[in-house]
Amino acid sequence: MKPELLCMGCMVRKGTAAVCPQCGYFDRGPENPQQLPPRTILGGKYLIGRALGQGGFGITYLAWDLAENKKLAIKEYFPMQISTRSQDHLTVSPISAKSRQDLDYGLTKFVEEGKALSRFKDHPGVVSMLAFLNANGTAYIVMAYVEGRDLKEYLKQHDGKIPFDAALKILLLVMAALEDVHAAGIVHRDISPDNIYVEDNGGVKILDFGATRYALGEQSRSLSVVLKPGYAPEEQYRSRGKQGPWTDIYALGATFYRAITGRVPPESPDRLAEDDLMPPSTMGIEIPPNSEAALLKSLAVKAEHRFQTVAEFREAMLPKPVAQIAHRPVVPPPPPLSDYDDTAQALSPRSYLHLHSAFSLVLWRQ
Repeated sequence: MKPELLCMGCMVRKGTAAVCPQCGYFDRGPENPQQLPPRTILGGKYLIGRALGQGGFGITYLAWDLAENKKLAIKEYFPMQISTRSQDHLTVSPISAKSRQDLDYGLTKFVEEGKALSRFKDHPGVVSMLAFLNANGTAYIVMAYVEGRDLKEYLKQHDGKIPFDAALKILLLVMAALEDVHAAGIVHRDISPDNIYVEDNGGVKILDFGATRYALGEQSRSLSVVLKPGYAPEEQYRSRGKQGPWTDIYALGATFYRAITGRVPPESPDRLAEDDLMPPSTMGIEIPPNSEAALLKSLAVKAEHRFQTVAEFREAMLPKPVAQIAHRPVVPPPPPLSDYDDTAQALSPRSYLHLHSAFSLVLWRQ
């Protein structure tokens, strides 16, 4: 397909129309000068479209693979506090000579993040990384494009919150993915509704790991901490806070709380002085007592008071009649993933939990 005939808003053929009849996108250039201009060709192979999102340390674009004629997503390393776009509108440069060291250090960590993601190329619960390339003075992670919406948008489409059983069905799949990620020695560090993607086919994927952001924050005390209020545990606010699976467990608990109550928990540093977190049941939310107790434990302010593994959290979250038989899966797990690099630990996807959770909920309701 000729690139000039594609809409940069949805990558559907729009012909010569000024406004895309499919999505209404109009070619008006980037939303801000920090972003690559739509129709930029990256690496001689990828056509860059509109920006899907921009955070403190990167920009994600809609893209098109010119060789394979398919839609993609591409994440660009671009730490906003220390980067600028040069006059060619392509090259990423430090905002000052003093920022060069931090920019380069973050770039090496971004490369490491890409390598970590490559271990999960075929994992059912992690967005697939397809390629990695260096260009424009920075680096890019090429990822599969997932049809669906993030959990933040999903909740918005469901009047801001969903019932407990619907939330459990989604987040059991997130737990399965996180358990494998943790088994590989990786902490996500940025679990939240906008980093959980609900696929149109019913699957769930996690994306946008926070390793680069964390590493840069450790490297340079001049960079302000960029955290998501309500989802970040107190150890992420401290320069010497020890992070591990319990860090993701807090964020996952906060995401679960947001999904069923429609409210984001109070910020964790504020809860150190006075913990005013309201149990969901006090807001009229229907939730099994043992599940509510598990949810509140996952949101304990101090790390040592939380679950230390995702498996512990999952077992405690299942409604009580089911928790007693949770160790017996309804169907056997699929075979181990392949195509990992030699240094990766052996992982086994737990996508069968999707069926298991549905079966569990039927038993609970009975």
